[in-house]
Amino acid sequence: MRSLPPAQQRTARLLVGLGPDGNGAGGVVLDADPEAGVLLGVEPDALRGVAFGDLAPRVHAGSAVRLLADAVSDLSSAARAATASRPVRIPPAACVCAATAVTDVGPPPATRRPLVLRGPAGPVLCLAAARAAADPYGGRTTVTVELAAEPVPGWENWAVLHAMATLRGQSVWAYDEVHDRFRWIHQSLVHSPHQLSGELPLQAVLDRLHPDDVEEVTRAFRALGRGETDLTRIGFRYPDGEGGYRSLSSMSGILHLGFDGPRQIVGSTTDNTRAVERRRSLDREHTRQSRLVRELAAAFVAAQTEEELTDAILHKAAPAFAGTGTLLAFVENDRLRVTFGDGIDPAMARSLDGMPLDAPKPLAEAIRTGRMQTIDSREAYRATWPQAHHLLDATTAQSFLMVPFAAEPGRPLGGWVITYDRPHRTTEPERTLLGVTAELAGQAWARIRLSTARLELAGALQREMLPAALAAIDGFEIAARYLPAHEGLDVGGDWYDVIAFPDGAVACIIGDVQGHNIQAAALMGQVRTAMHAYAWQDPSPDRVLRRTNELMLQMGAPGFATCLYTLLDPSGQILSARAGHVPPVQCGSAGAFVAETPGGLPLGVLHDTLYPLARGALAEGDATALFTDGLVEGPGLSLDDGTALICRAMEAARHEPVGAIADALMDGARATRHEDDRAVLVIRRSHRPAPC
Repeated sequence: MRSLPPAQQRTARLLVGLGPDGNGAGGVVLDADPEAGVLLGVEPDALRGVAFGDLAPRVHAGSAVRLLADAVSDLSSAARAATASRPVRIPPAACVCAATAVTDVGPPPATRRPLVLRGPAGPVLCLAAARAAADPYGGRTTVTVELAAEPVPGWENWAVLHAMATLRGQSVWAYDEVHDRFRWIHQSLVHSPHQLSGELPLQAVLDRLHPDDVEEVTRAFRALGRGETDLTRIGFRYPDGEGGYRSLSSMSGILHLGFDGPRQIVGSTTDNTRAVERRRSLDREHTRQSRLVRELAAAFVAAQTEEELTDAILHKAAPAFAGTGTLLAFVENDRLRVTFGDGIDPAMARSLDGMPLDAPKPLAEAIRTGRMQTIDSREAYRATWPQAHHLLDATTAQSFLMVPFAAEPGRPLGGWVITYDRPHRTTEPERTLLGVTAELAGQAWARIRLSTARLELAGALQREMLPAALAAIDGFEIAARYLPAHEGLDVGGDWYDVIAFPDGAVACIIGDVQGHNIQAAALMGQVRTAMHAYAWQDPSPDRVLRRTNELMLQMGAPGFATCLYTLLDPSGQILSARAGHVPPVQCGSAGAFVAETPGGLPLGVLHDTLYPLARGALAEGDATALFTDGLVEGPGLSLDDGTALICRAMEAARHEPVGAIADALMDGARATRHEDDRAVLVIRRSHRPAPC
């Protein structure tokens, strides 16, 4: 094989074979000369079969691939034709790297550019020349790549790089960390009217930066110098010469300039001032919309019902988009249920109400697919939806936005329509905000549906656990009332029970389990059942409370419970015990009073707790009321004031039926402004007829 002419500088050569399509991405090293092995720190045999792009650091692999592709592109069609039609002379020497085909029209053109490759001591910037040729035997395109070992004298290539970077609005610089010399290539900085002459120490450059950026830039240089990273990107501000700053960004890395050259930190800097100012202008423009998103988020988070969500969308979301009307549609049984606000023609609402979800209409399409439909004009509507013209007949609106609630795939929730009385083109910021509001609205509606289902489930569970009806007990009139925490998303654990014993005695029990959720309701049912069973074994209040307390602790109950247990016999004698519960109120001819008695800890708190037994009496015609703390205590009322209200209410209704007394006590509880659930049990001893 005829050897190639000796190069004036020390060079290395590699032969790279491309894939069948001639794409540079498929380039693989076919052969390498010994010098390539020395420069790259790899044995020539080990280079064979390696992807050419893998010879470069990962962030520069694309440049290596592009070098091959450009070399193929530079091989003109005329040169290809000449290479294929004229005699080809293959040099007979041994090195495949010298096997570039030579034709009668001369060697193919070379593509030259700086290239970053992996060197034995780290990334290396070198000058690479690539020549492409068609393999006359295998039909495979090959590229011969020559690498210069030494830096190009005079840094001519840096001037070329600087010119190319300037055309792209960039400045190129280099920093020699050994000698602490920083310079902008060609001694100029295109981002400032000041000319920088000569070389400067790094600190002199840092002193020019905005004070808030110095620490970050310094940290970036140190990380490169210590080898903690090969490439870094930072943003900083540089004086503009007029008392202000330009916003710049710089990408930099550490390289050896030539395989035998010095190590330097090199980089390019781009002026982003216009982009930053434009972004700030957009931020100011969208301030009102950003504020609206926060308001909507608060409204959606607070919404607990469909009515509240509807009000938030119709009165807060639509005005933000300068619409003239808003219509809402919820999905029920695969059809749309429509509600609308001001500015919507009722005929338009009627045309959409009850529409099947699979109808070929834009609103149904938006809700079904989860993709927003923007219709800029009536003409665009007719062109896009030729089968849905009846909507245009029902409204004078000129443009439409149809926004679906964000939902899980296959489970559409609904959406809304914003109409305009003039053609309206939706901007990208509007699309973004609409997407955000749709996401928030979808989350709110899904939460409301889930909360409603949970509330219904918990309420049904609690109703099943409370007595369906109070048994008629000879000698006593008894009435009970219960009101769940309607303001919350869950119900609590208030309960009551009335147990009639064969000897004519009656146990009246009321309690409150900690918490306001399904778990509290479930625990309430367990406690009520246990007390009912214990009472039938031994109705003494103190022993029933003690046994229930131990049972809760053995079960590992997730909360505690307060309880008031009162046992009345036909003669009016009262035995009672309290477990952390509010005392009862008793009312007779002398007035109403709090029947304060000693009590013990709530149930489920401490083993071996004692519950003192208290005695009392209830005369004929007198009444006693057992109630939970939601009836007497809350943000608007202290416990003492609440029990005083109960006393006054009982005195006022003393001669009313016990049901009316219970209603009066529940009505008075509104003064507590409490969102807790409430329960009351009223017992009156009946007048016995005189013996004949």
